[in-house]
Amino acid sequence: MMDETDKKIIELLQQDGRLDDVEIARKIGISHDTVKRRRNKLEDAGYIKIQANINPRKLGYTNVFMLGITLAPGIDVRKIAGKLASKKEFFFVALSLGPTHSIVASCFAQDQIILNKLVEELRTWKEIEKIETNIIYEVLKSGYHDIPVVTL
Repeated sequence: MMDETDKKIIELLQQDGRLDDVEIARKIGISHDTVKRRRNKLEDAGYIKIQANINPRKLGYTNVFMLGITLAPGIDVRKIAGKLASKKEFFFVALSLGPTHSIVASCFAQDQIILNKLVEELRTWKEIEKIETNIIYEVLKSGYHDIPVVTL
């Protein structure tokens, strides 16, 4: 269970994930050893994960695509989702409930020709009944790092 000190540590890391334990300790008024122990505990328990976020556009990935994938009746959705998740092109794969999709997957592509090759490959999978492709042209909000700590 998290207490107020854990929440303060998370809030500071949300603002700047590069803060070191000494700086966090100074800002909330506890020892850096306590911060280190608590941050490690939060990481080990899966509450937080410190990582670098890349800018895909700077790496030449100018297009983001969202695929809605409908499977043939009786197909093991988790198995196919796992197969999709193992492909390096996909950065997001999720199971969804609703009338049209079994799997939602997102990928970056350097252009639409590369996307077409990927979709054509997926169309050869006998388990997939239908693929709907959406081009993401503007992202208004992204990331879980903006969840207010007070709601935790």
